[in-house]
Amino acid sequence: MNRIYVIGGANVDISARSYEPLREYDSNPGKVSYSYGGVAHNIAANLAGYGLPVEYITAFSTDNWGHLLQNECVNRGISISASQIIPDEGTSLYLAVVQPDGEMKVAIADMEILSRLDIEALADVLGRLDQDDMLVLDTNLTRQQIGRIIELTHCRIYADPISIAKSSRIMPYLGRLEMLKPNNFEAEFISGQHLNSEEDYGKILKWFMKQGCSSIVISMGAKGVIAGKGEEAYHLSNASIEIVNTTGAGDAFMAGYIYGQYNRYDFLDCLRYALAGSAIAVRSPDTVSSEINEELLKYYYEKIRKESVVTVIK
Repeated sequence: MNRIYVIGGANVDISARSYEPLREYDSNPGKVSYSYGGVAHNIAANLAGYGLPVEYITAFSTDNWGHLLQNECVNRGISISASQIIPDEGTSLYLAVVQPDGEMKVAIADMEILSRLDIEALADVLGRLDQDDMLVLDTNLTRQQIGRIIELTHCRIYADPISIAKSSRIMPYLGRLEMLKPNNFEAEFISGQHLNSEEDYGKILKWFMKQGCSSIVISMGAKGVIAGKGEEAYHLSNASIEIVNTTGAGDAFMAGYIYGQYNRYDFLDCLRYALAGSAIAVRSPDTVSSEINEELLKYYYEKIRKESVVTVIK
């Protein structure tokens, strides 16, 4: 059926951006704004922006934020028919403190409601997924929830570890993943390997593939991305992109990769679409760019194809 299901957090993102370099233990003048987010939400929103059919499964509160989140998803064209309503929990909140250059300094996440998502109630939905379908998970889900979801499904599974603290939740299931997308710090934590130099790139990619990951895609920040699948292993540099805000860039990266997979592009082009999705995100002050569409994604794909240097990793 070639359907895309995304399971994970839905929350309100509150961004506090300082006008000057942050001073600890002091009040910093700046701008505070909010938007709707959560890793899974952002991935689903980007995919819907590209015109792909997305079923988003999460836990919504009955408070005002919860109603607004549901309406926002529907307005974006995201189906939430399998999501659950949890009446006695507040909406998840994510607070990020951001430097003047757009880099996140620190963040705090309050996502207790997602632990109440009843996976057994989703058994019929998940059991119908097959190898033509794709399931994207974030590790805001508990280890028990992730394990049960994997037991119930027979489709391709893509996972974002989200943070070092939550990376351990996906570690027992590496051999079941079609693709894992950690950043360099998460990759080091999961593998116990180091990424101190380019000589380490091949070693860490091989480690993940030995664990059974069909493909491993590691975001290296300013250094681009390293990735491996089967006999293929690459380092792709970044193109020249003006950075306004990096919050949400990793989620857009994952969505770009899923777009490539959905359209059955080869591995290298999927990586280019991932970088293209990230390029759109970092140019926007919003967690999910208000300009996102398939035409814009293809524009940045061409920019990445022309400017990004591809190096084969031995």
